[in-house]
Amino acid sequence: MSKPLEGIKVLDLTWVYSGPYSTLLLQDLGAEVVKVEMPGVGDKTRYFPPFRNKESGYFYMLNRDKKSIALNLKNAEGQETFRELARDFDVVVENFLPGTMEKMQIGYETLKEVNPSIIYASISGFGSFGPSKEFPCIDPIAQAMGGLMGLTGEKGGAPQKTGPGITDGISGIYLALGVVSALFQRMQTGLGQKVEVSMLESTISVLEDAVILASMTGETVESKGNTDPFGAPWDAFITKDDKWVMVCALGSDQFQTCFNLIGRADIAEEFAGETEEAYVNRNQQLEIINRIFGVWVKQQTREQLMENLQKVGILAGEVRTVNELLDDEHLKERKMFSTLQHESLGTIQVANSPILFNGVRYSSIQKEQVRTAKIGEHTEEILQQLRR
Repeated sequence: MSKPLEGIKVLDLTWVYSGPYSTLLLQDLGAEVVKVEMPGVGDKTRYFPPFRNKESGYFYMLNRDKKSIALNLKNAEGQETFRELARDFDVVVENFLPGTMEKMQIGYETLKEVNPSIIYASISGFGSFGPSKEFPCIDPIAQAMGGLMGLTGEKGGAPQKTGPGITDGISGIYLALGVVSALFQRMQTGLGQKVEVSMLESTISVLEDAVILASMTGETVESKGNTDPFGAPWDAFITKDDKWVMVCALGSDQFQTCFNLIGRADIAEEFAGETEEAYVNRNQQLEIINRIFGVWVKQQTREQLMENLQKVGILAGEVRTVNELLDDEHLKERKMFSTLQHESLGTIQVANSPILFNGVRYSSIQKEQVRTAKIGEHTEEILQQLRR
């Protein structure tokens, strides 16, 4: 079965996380990705931990199976070679500061002259225009300036970033979606276009109800920890065996079910109802409601709690470690992870794409024995194709 993007060729100038993640998504869908690196230096993530035998697991995670060519884009020869390559490729992806590609004479306006059908895809912190366009940015900065940190953390506490670089990931997903959409449109028009994603705007786009809430009320939307006005009890609760479980009792029915379950029909009756007034009342008393429910939770192990809540249909889930995920039978059956033998990193596991097509999870991984491409390893191979 062929993959959706088979035959599409991508020139990848990106580095660190957002761009390489985007091109990895395209590669898993069948595109051929050629990573362009500075001779002798390469992507900075080649020097990011974890390491084994002087090789980076971080770099391999984002760049597995990509080919690598070495080009010095700071000199005229490298720039000319890149323009020649662009004639033969479908997509160019970069995540430099705005204006960088133009200074090297390989920006969109230049490349579309040599290849009118080229899709030019760009990620930057703040976009190619606007007062902040030249500001440098990495994931925590985008989280901070995009409002996410101000909404994350305990109520009244210091702002918190998310654990992983979620803004990098979201930006990469959006860019991949933009590229696929531009490729589809090219089938109709024959022409390429510039696709642009900013990390700031990617962050803002996933603030859920914060934007509309602030615009409707004029109030400052603050962090609320693990709670939410949509339900009660609603929080992460610690169990008898010192494990954590997230409980989200959505609406009046689940609220009443929870408190009837723990033998507190009085509370179930007092705060019941699907009216706006009832929701506001439960939300205002959420701290007390959670505390009472938490006392009952502390009398049970995580396994007992999950069994009791699932039996009556309450939304709940264990707070898991990544180690637990790697050993999860559900994820094993669905083949979410691939176990590989890397020549330098040893036995490793990597996450696959979460997208299934007719039950098939596409991946660029073709074999269990793998290695990391050296900087410029495929330069001669790619340039020979260019000379034909």
